[in-house]
Formats: sequence, C-alpha cells, structure tokens
Amino acid sequence: MERRWPLGLALLLLLLLLLCAPLPPGARAEEVTLMDTSKAQGELGWLLDPPEDGWSEGQQMLNGTPLYMYQDCPVQESGDTNHWLRSNWIYRGEEASHVHVELQFTVRDCKSFPGGAGPLGCKETFNLLYMESDQDVGIQLRRPLFQKVTTVAADQSFTIRDLESGSVKLNVERCSLGRLTHRGLYLAFHNPGSCVALVSVRVFYQHCAETVHGLAHFPDTLPGPGGLVEVAGTCVPHAQISPGSAGTPRMHCSPDGEWLVPVGQCHCKPGYEERGGSVGCTACPVGSYRRDMETLHCLKCPQHSTTVSEGATICTCENGHYRAPGEGPQVACTRPPSPPQNLSFSVSGTQLSLRWEPPKDTGGRHDIRYSVECLQCRGIAQDGGPCQPCGKGVRFAPGASGLTASPVQVEGLEPYANYTFTIKSQNRVSGLGSSSPSSASLSINMGHAESLSGLSLRLVKKEPRQLELTWAGSRPRNPGGNLSYELHVLNQDEEWHQMVPEPRVLLTKLQPDTTYIVRVRTLTPLGPGPFSPDHEFRTSPPVSRSLTGGEIVAIIFGLLLGIALLIGIYVFRSRRGQRQRQQRQRERATNVDREDKLWLKPYVDLQAYEDPAQGALDFAQELDPGWLIVDTVIGEGEFGEVYRGALRLPSQDCKTVAIKTLKDTSPDGQWWNFLREATIMGQFNHPHILRLEGVVTKRKPIMIVTEFMENGALDAFLKEREDQLAPGQLVAMLLGIASGMNYLSGHNYVHRDLAARNILVNQNLCCKVSDFGLTRLLDDFDGTYETQGGKIPIRWTAPEAIAHRIFTTASDVWSFGIVMWEVLSFGDKPYGEMSNQEVMKSIEDGYRLPPPVDCPAPLYELMKNCWAYDRTRRPHFLQLQAHLEQLLTDPHSLRTIANFDPRVTLRLPSLSGSDGIPYRSVSEWLESIRMKRYILHFRSAGLDTMECVLELTAEDLTQMGITLPGHQKRILCSIQGFKD
Repeated sequence: MERRWPLGLALLLLLLLLLCAPLPPGARAEEVTLMDTSKAQGELGWLLDPPEDGWSEGQQMLNGTPLYMYQDCPVQESGDTNHWLRSNWIYRGEEASHVHVELQFTVRDCKSFPGGAGPLGCKETFNLLYMESDQDVGIQLRRPLFQKVTTVAADQSFTIRDLESGSVKLNVERCSLGRLTHRGLYLAFHNPGSCVALVSVRVFYQHCAETVHGLAHFPDTLPGPGGLVEVAGTCVPHAQISPGSAGTPRMHCSPDGEWLVPVGQCHCKPGYEERGGSVGCTACPVGSYRRDMETLHCLKCPQHSTTVSEGATICTCENGHYRAPGEGPQVACTRPPSPPQNLSFSVSGTQLSLRWEPPKDTGGRHDIRYSVECLQCRGIAQDGGPCQPCGKGVRFAPGASGLTASPVQVEGLEPYANYTFTIKSQNRVSGLGSSSPSSASLSINMGHAESLSGLSLRLVKKEPRQLELTWAGSRPRNPGGNLSYELHVLNQDEEWHQMVPEPRVLLTKLQPDTTYIVRVRTLTPLGPGPFSPDHEFRTSPPVSRSLTGGEIVAIIFGLLLGIALLIGIYVFRSRRGQRQRQQRQRERATNVDREDKLWLKPYVDLQAYEDPAQGALDFAQELDPGWLIVDTVIGEGEFGEVYRGALRLPSQDCKTVAIKTLKDTSPDGQWWNFLREATIMGQFNHPHILRLEGVVTKRKPIMIVTEFMENGALDAFLKEREDQLAPGQLVAMLLGIASGMNYLSGHNYVHRDLAARNILVNQNLCCKVSDFGLTRLLDDFDGTYETQGGKIPIRWTAPEAIAHRIFTTASDVWSFGIVMWEVLSFGDKPYGEMSNQEVMKSIEDGYRLPPPVDCPAPLYELMKNCWAYDRTRRPHFLQLQAHLEQLLTDPHSLRTIANFDPRVTLRLPSLSGSDGIPYRSVSEWLESIRMKRYILHFRSAGLDTMECVLELTAEDLTQMGITLPGHQKRILCSIQGFKD
C-alpha cells in the first residue's frame, strides 16, 4: 500500500482537476439512477480482492464535499495481475429490464514508465463484469458467477508529462447489461495489470418521459423487454381526433427511452387554435373565429360581424346586417339597399318608359334586383283617390321583376288614367329582417292616346275596288278630348297614309282580288299613339257579265289567230335553234371563239313574268308569315341566313321547317336567282329530293320554306359518326341519293353541284338532294348545258365540264362517284391537300382516288366506273340505282375489301420528298393512304422519318397497336410500293 500511494496521490489530485470540468451531455431519454458513486455521502465499502495489494479507496474534497473513488496501479509486480473490485448489492426493482453503466476513469500509458517499455505485464485495459442476485450475498465474491460485460479501454491515456502539467484526460465508458430478470445485481472490476483510477460509477435505466406531441399527451413509459412499445395518446384539452384520420394518436417507446414513429395526431376543436409547438389549444380571442378543423388559425371576423366571447366558431352579424342563404361565415355581413334614386319617365302614346338610378347605398352587395308595381288610381293618388293593381293588360318589358337596371317599357296603359308606379330595390339579404324592401314611387297621368289593344279593325263591306272598314276603341274620358285616326294601308306595290275623324273609313280605287294590309292608330293633341296589329283584307274578284254573240265570235277568232301565231313562232325558233347548234358544233371543232351569249333558261323562265314572285307562286304555296315561327340560325346560305323554325298551316299540326331568307340589301339580280331556286324545287316531288313547303314573297325578308332535315349536311354527319355506320347503312344512303338523281335526270335536269355538303340527312338516315342554285335544264337536242362562266367545284366536276364547261347527266354521274368516295371515307376531303391545278393535272394523267379504308370492292369498282374519262362509258343513274339495290339485297358481297394499290396514292412531283420517297414526312404519307388515325402510334414508336418505316413488318405494326388486318395490309402494301 505504501509503495503505490505516492502515485495514487498524484492520480487523485489530477482527477480532482478533471471533475471540475463539465461532463458530456446525457442522452435525450430520461434516466433513473440506481447508483452513483459521485454522490456518495460516505465511504463506499466495496469488496477488494486481494484486500491489501489490489484496489484501494481514496477520498478527495471537492467544493466542501467528499468524493470517493478507487485506484489500482500494480507497477512493481511481475507477470499477470488478478485484482478484483466488487460493488455493493444494487437494488433494481421490478421495473426496468435494461440497465446501463457509466464509468469515468483514467489509465496511464505503459510507455510513460521509466525504461520506455513499462513494467512487465503492464496493461492499459480492465474488465467490467456483473452478477444478478435477488438479495445481498454479503462479502462472498463468487468470481465464477460473474458475467463479463466488456473490456474497458481508454480512448486517451496519460503520461508522466501529463502528471507534471496537470492535463490528464478523463475517459467515459457507457455500456448496457442486457435483459435482467433478478431484483438486484453486483458490478465487478477486474484489473489484469493496468494503472487505472476509477473516478465514478453510475448505474441507471432509461424510460420515455411524459410528453405532448401533435396535440396528444403520452404518459411516462418504460421500454419493453424487446423492440418498440406502442403507446396510445390522449388529445389535450379542447382538441379532438379529426374525422377521417388514422384513429387514436400513437407513438412508440424505444429500448433507449426515446419516442419514435408517431402515428396520427389531434387537432384543435373549432373555436380554438394551436399554441406554439403543438403543445395545446387556446381559444380564439374576441373578434376572431375558427369555423372548422381544416382552417389552420383563428381568423379575424369579416366586416360588420363580431363575437361576444372567446372560442367562437362563427361571427354573428351586427344589427341590421345579414348573410344571404348559402353564404359562409367568411363572407362579410351586408344590408338591404336604399331606395332607387332619380325616378323619371317618358311617354309615347300609351307606351311608358320608366327610368331610375341605382340606390345611393347598395348595402355592400352587387346583386341588386328591381321590381316594378303598378296601381291604377281613380283620381290623383296623392289626394287619396282609390287605387287598385293594374290588370293583366298592362305589360312590362323586359319584365316586372328580377330587373338589373332601367329602363322598363310599360305598354297597355289606358288613356286619361292615373297610374302610380313603385320601384323596389332588393338584394339577397332583403327580407331577412323585419323591414320591407326599400322603394320609391312615381305618379303619372295618361291623357292623350288610344290604347294599342283597344283598336280592332272589322270589315263592313268589300267590293272589287273598295273596302269599308270600322274599328272600335275606348272613347276619351276627357270631355274636351279631340281624337282622330291615322290609317296605314299597303300591298305589294304601294302604300299610303290616310287621316279620318271617325272610327270608320271607305277605301276606294283599289285593285280587284288583291290583299291589303291595314293598321290604325289614334291621334290626339298630345301626339300619336301606337299602331294597332296588322289586319289583312282582300278585295272581291272582278264581276263577270254575260257575253254577246259578237264578243264570242271575236274571242274565238282571236284564239285561233293566237294559236297560229304561236305555231309559227315555234317552227321559226326550232329551225333557228337547229342552225345555231350546228354552228356551235362547227366552232367547237375548229376551236373558234364563240361570241353568241347563251342565256340561262330554267324550266320556267321568270323573265316571262312581269312579277317574278307570281312565277314562283305558280309552283309554290304562298305562306302567311303568321303561320311561321323563326327560331335559331342553323347556317349561312348564298343569299342570306338559314333558320330553324316551325310552320303551322290551318287545320294541320305544327311541323319543324328550315327557312332560307334573302337579305334586304340584296340586289335585284339576287332576288331573281333566289326565286329561281324555289321555282325549280316547286316542280319536284320525290322522296329523295328536298321538299318545298312554300314561299313568302309579300313581306320582307323573302323566304323559302323547306322541310327540316334533323342530321344536317351529309359530310358533317359522317365526320361525327366515323366507323359507327355499317356498310349496309352506307349503301342504303347512297341508294337514296342515286334515286333522287335518277329522278332529276329523268326530268332532263343537271344538278352541277352534287357533293356530300349538298345532301341533307333526316333522323331516319334518309338522304335527300338539295341546293339547286346551279341546277339547269338540259338542251332537248343533245342533252347538254353549256355555260360561259361562273365558279366550278373542281374536286367534284368531270374533266370535260372543267375543260369545255359542258354539263350533262354523265358529269353528274362523275360527281356521284366522288360523293360515294366521301361517304365511304366518312367525310374526308377528296384529293386531300392537293391544289385545284394539281387535281386537274392528275385526272388528265389518269390519277383516280384510292379506295377509302375498308371500302367494299364492289363499291370501289362502281366509283371507278363513274370516273371513266369518256363520258359515254359512264353508267346512267338508273343503272347505278339498280346496282346499289342488288348490293343491298346481297350483304355478303360487301365483305370483300378493295385491294389497295400503293401506286395510286403517289403525290405529284411538286409535293414529293427526296431519295425516291414521294413524301416529306410520315404524317403526310399516312394521310395520303387514309391512315392518319395512326400518326400518334408511329410517333410513340420513334418512327419520325420515312426511312425508318421501310423495314416495318406485320409483327412490328401489331406491337405498335395497329391490329386490324385491313389496316396492316394497307400500310405494308404502301411500304412495298416504295421498295418496288
């Protein structure tokens, strides 16, 4: 003991300096200490083995408090050293199963001893061991029962120089004893030969401290014997679990006493918000609110609302302010508006215009609506005269309620009557309080015009050249009233005004059997009133009388002379016409320019009529405009807009019709052309020709009324239903078109503008030929019609009609072939993006449109027959109709798909690409072979150039999503055409 004390005294002095320095911070978990030698109040009294030559206990004073520690430095011994130090029994209890030990110690470097190598058997480590026991076993060491925990080595050892300078490093070692099962334990320290000083020993266990997380409280929790311990939390005051959350908040206590893996949380109840750090909920202060848990924080009350206590979920409106139904608590409270300002009016006859300005106070809203109330007073309302609500005869335009602004037109007022109008201003919060809506009133005296509805014209007597009319109306209530009347009379040719003093008139110098439109209005010293509704009256036909014998002979002679004259004129014109046709044929053969102008001659020549409207009426019914209701615009025609409307003929049901109008600003030439189309349509009667219902010529605008086709134009209809119609349905539609064209050709007409856009489709998919603006009658001699100018639809027109402007039934057959192609391609544009010049050149070079996708072979053969260059080789419409009927009765023949020849899809050289490939891009190529639906498939596969597609196979197309055999065949055939 004496041989080690000087060194031990030095160690104690240095350790005393180390203890004055701050210790490293502890773990985040809360710790419960079972034993701490640094806080011992007396000697520790641990068991030493051997008791004299091994470990020794020392004491030093630190801040007036004794500090007890153990040291051992067997520097004089040779060989291995076996010094043991055992602690007293440490009571663990029944709680913690994991116990930790923290050691503070110093170890001397063996090389710091004299000689450099240190004493024989010098070590720089020692061992920590433990033994479990349910009770104190006294001074029995029982070395074999101890289990080794670890070999403790110093991170930093000290030398003799450190002793001299006082800079010895203090080491700290922490270790766990594992899972314990007994009530207590012993610690043992085995020194195999190191110079060590054990400054302090602390035995403790860790637990998860009580905490608040996510507004949930979690109690103090001990770690479990293995893994994490799930602990359910409880929401702090004024917090709750939000609907739809994962359930009760939970956290997990780890073996190290730390809270891990939080699941779920609580939220502050409405009216409360989180305090800093999510540790609690505090009530919203006065003047703020929190409506629901989705709102993060308390919000300031909107304008004109407040709260009277803390924790409010909604702000109540101030007195006189309200929220409209459906408005949330975040909306400011508003109030009803003040009355409208500056009421004024103007009078024209019995028509009254009321005006006002918006209220001075809108109540903070922009949804102000106005309503007008009318009272009719016997006397002056301000003097207390009796008043009663105005009757149904008083009408308001645009209405009497729900108005957003002035003015309001009032009609149907009686003359010489007093009225009081009340204008009310309201918004969505009006009526929520006890007060009635704000209003302002205006009293008006009507005193100068006859009521519009009070005049009703009646026919008293009619003759061929005069009409006697009368009308009844209210007489002036003012005895001094001076009333007269103004009549407005018009027919198709003339109109005039006539003043009469009494409600009766005799109209003279009229045309026999002619319709006249008459309307009347009253005149007073204060001005004229409005005109009454139009009334139609027709004069009687001329009175016939018996003829004398001389007159009969003269009439017969005149008829015979006229017949002879007509026969002579017919013979003369026939011979002259024959000579002219022969001359035209000679000029056409020698390419001599023709100078004679051929005038258009329809079946009925309107120029033969002095009144062209009368010519149209010979083949069409004149409709009363009152029978028509014009609804919405459905298109724009050559002469004006086209409307959808309704037609109700007398004693017939109402039917939907299409109404074509002529613009009022159209020149006279347009009027003739407009009526020519009606004249032509009026001569047709076929289920596949658009039916003419009638015309309106006596009123402007002039109108042509036809049956209404629900599905509109054929081309647009097909585009909307691509791949939705079966081949049989398409053949049935083509059969209807062929039937209608056969009817036209049978009546010696050429349509000249046959295209899918001019075919209309009804709800039963029945197709009807329409648009006869270019339709003309063929020459009886050679069955042709020749024109000198005008526009030609190149893509639909036969080559001889383009080159020589000679139209025949065969040129309509060519156009029908193009229509067939449009139908089978579901409305595609013929010849794609080729220009008109390229189309004409391609046709002359033998180019014909390729078959559409999945086109039945018999239909494509029929198309090519229609496109024969020699017009005499084209089939007649009767043959086409018969062929289509045969296909319709044999649907199996439509299953064969037309072979696709890639050579017919080549563009002109001006559109070709490079390197022998006739297309600039993949999309241009796919569009030319009618496969543009697969452009995105090729782009997705990275095939952006024509060179990339040359090696495609059927398997490649299937992987790209192109699975229809017919479509694969078309694409691969086109690629093979490039290679060939």
